[in-house]
Amino acid sequence: MYYFKKYHKTLSIIFIITILSLVNTARIKPDNLPIIPHFDKIVHFLMYFTLGFIFMFEYYIHHHKTIKRISKILILPLIYGGLMEILQYSITPYRSGDWWDMLANSCGIFSAFVAVAFFRNNTFLRKWMLFPLKQPMFKA
Repeated sequence: MYYFKKYHKTLSIIFIITILSLVNTARIKPDNLPIIPHFDKIVHFLMYFTLGFIFMFEYYIHHHKTIKRISKILILPLIYGGLMEILQYSITPYRSGDWWDMLANSCGIFSAFVAVAFFRNNTFLRKWMLFPLKQPMFKA
């Protein structure tokens, strides 16, 4: 229950990504979507960037670990991304696992790590943009 409470945002994103990864997308008509080459890779990058950013940021907030320690937990979203590609390939007849999707997942996770490192080291962003309610509006 401890992890559900502390990592509820990360677990919610994992649930959404799992549903989106395993649902049948055959009913989506390509005529209704804009034609962007490799759009699915962009979606993979954004999904795993969000997952990696929220996971690493929640880990940092709850444990106050150094960025070196946070880099060690990169393996968990990478394993999850690989597992989703294997599940798409093995249990769904309408989806396929793809190495390029895994590469997009990995790029999203590593980009999230860079973003977390930047936000963690930037005093203005950390104090005023990421935690606006914890800072007093005006000093007395």
